[in-house]
Amino acid sequence: MPPMPTPEQDRELRRRQLDLSIDYRLGRDFPQERRAALWEIQQRVEKKRLRLALWHLLRRLAPGRLAGAANGLAGYLVDEYAKVLSKPELKRHFDLPEGTRPALPIDIDRLK
Repeated sequence: MPPMPTPEQDRELRRRQLDLSIDYRLGRDFPQERRAALWEIQQRVEKKRLRLALWHLLRRLAPGRLAGAANGLAGYLVDEYAKVLSKPELKRHFDLPEGTRPALPIDIDRLK
């Protein structure tokens, strides 16, 4: 990738990353139509992620609120993927222990 990729280059890279993740965790024979559904979800989540970053910059949230919002975004991603993936596929894709909600690795001390 060039130092300043175009939006199209960035989108293509993210799509390839998703496909590699699916290949590794769910198998290379995972159906194309379901891959496309996961990509659409990924696009919606990316828009929410960008809004979260902007919201943080504009409001200068307390670190704890940012962590909660980020982890809410992680939960949203899993909930959306659950509309496409079966429970066993979801577990393989996210490698989550049974009964565990997803969380993003946020270092609260570094945010302060």
